[in-house]
Amino acid sequence: MILECQPAGPDAFVYPYVAKKICEAIEIEKPETLVNKQRLMDEAPAVAQTLLSNGCDLVFIIWDKIPRWGGGGDCETDRAALTKSLTNLGVSMAKIRLCCIDEMMESWMIADNRGFMTWIRSKTSHALKDIGDHKTSADQSDPKNRIKRYLREHFGKLKYNDYDHNLSIVKELPDFNRTASYNPSFKYFKESIEAICP
Repeated sequence: MILECQPAGPDAFVYPYVAKKICEAIEIEKPETLVNKQRLMDEAPAVAQTLLSNGCDLVFIIWDKIPRWGGGGDCETDRAALTKSLTNLGVSMAKIRLCCIDEMMESWMIADNRGFMTWIRSKTSHALKDIGDHKTSADQSDPKNRIKRYLREHFGKLKYNDYDHNLSIVKELPDFNRTASYNPSFKYFKESIEAICP
């Protein structure tokens, strides 16, 4: 896996965890973390070439449509640019999976509310209003602020931090079927793992 996050970023722990939950038999090398989206766009093709030459059967390149610093994003443009660079290096696209996450990891994390609600309810004995499923792209937009707003309104003492909390939230999801049905970009990741599961 090639990711746009910091070496200790949440993506580096969440995506391997999800892949192993989907397919326990899959072997995953330690992710290559390229720190940010621009470096991923520039460096991922060469890194993928190296990984394949070192014996990897398949390389997932995973990035958020909306970068951490905000601004716009376009998955089709990103995919086209990466495909061109990979092809220019002679990399077989049959060995690459380009996963542009719409809009970012937290979007699919809140699509199915069960993980988030189980996680937050484990921290209190008080009854908490359900955050609800987020079934559309519009519902999943600006997900970090949606999480922060919910916690501020219903659980004021806990401050959301993606580095500290994302993996714990994802671990509370009983499965990924509802998530995949509500977020097509996560569905592509899930089905790509299932397709290569031995």
